[in-house]
Amino acid sequence: MRPPAKTIERRFQRKITQKLSPGLPSLREWFERSRLPLSEKQVQQVWQYHSLLRKRNAEYDLTRIYQFDNMVQKHYIDCVLVAKLLEWDLPSPLLDIGTGAGLPGILLKIACPETDMVLSEGRHKRITFLHEVVQTLGLKGIEIYEGKIYPSFSRSVSGVITRALESIPKTLERVMKCLVPGGRAIFMKGPSCSEELEEALRSFRNQYKTIQDISYTIPRSPHRRRLLVLMRLS
Repeated sequence: MRPPAKTIERRFQRKITQKLSPGLPSLREWFERSRLPLSEKQVQQVWQYHSLLRKRNAEYDLTRIYQFDNMVQKHYIDCVLVAKLLEWDLPSPLLDIGTGAGLPGILLKIACPETDMVLSEGRHKRITFLHEVVQTLGLKGIEIYEGKIYPSFSRSVSGVITRALESIPKTLERVMKCLVPGGRAIFMKGPSCSEELEEALRSFRNQYKTIQDISYTIPRSPHRRRLLVLMRLS
């Protein structure tokens, strides 16, 4: 009989983290083991972000993942991995809808600093946190849009991205006026999203087509993910 998923996860964690303790060296090693080539400056920025996230979490309710190894895998590596899967070629400007604590937007900005980023967030405490992160990390070419994205939002962007936010059709409805023809809608999903993808392609027939559909596992973990990229047609 196959062990429960949580048992498998604990075995993975014991296997790969038994010699690592929370800290900058451990964070650096996580990225090296995951074959994500960040520079020393970028690793330092991820560590600064992690420190702020831990510092402000209780006050701002930013994440419910607390353990260091889980935060690194499920937040930081998961987000940076998207850039690698897209061959470090992100659309710019890229709108991160419902960014929350800046996931994936902040991590993608660190990984691809040349990409102009717009972080959309409607909750005041998280907006305050995002401003602190941008200032502390010295990030340039990044804007915080203080509000939700509605279908009336008409500022032109070349790409949008969401991470486990809502169904694909709902997001496509939101960006009808802002995503330019040829622009990409990027969805960070769990493995079971085929039905909502099919619904989206039916509802927006002749308006979008799927150009990438990548099933993968977060490196050195049992966590399965699926990355979908839809291109808007003219």
